[in-house]
Amino acid sequence: MGTNLRVKDSVLHGESDGKTFYEIIEAGEPFGMQTFDQSIIKLFQEEMIDEDTALAYASHKSVARRGIDDFKKIRGIRTSDIEELALDQEYGKTTSSRQFS
Repeated sequence: MGTNLRVKDSVLHGESDGKTFYEIIEAGEPFGMQTFDQSIIKLFQEEMIDEDTALAYASHKSVARRGIDDFKKIRGIRTSDIEELALDQEYGKTTSSRQFS
């Protein structure tokens, strides 16, 4: 984590909704800051760790999962084992021919 106005404000006044240190670091990636989860995702992308290891050590598993899935989508790798989903076109339709006037 580096120093900027958001960090200084959070140190002086404490964390608040939308101003947690995690969120500040996450948003500060263009300025050289990175969260542990961002680092784990990069290690996965560089094939230095596998998916199971990345998720086992992630501090925010949902963030890590989303980052891994985004990377896998870019590579054309499946992110789910769900197959053959179909929209039920008849859902909610009644079979009654009665019309309202």
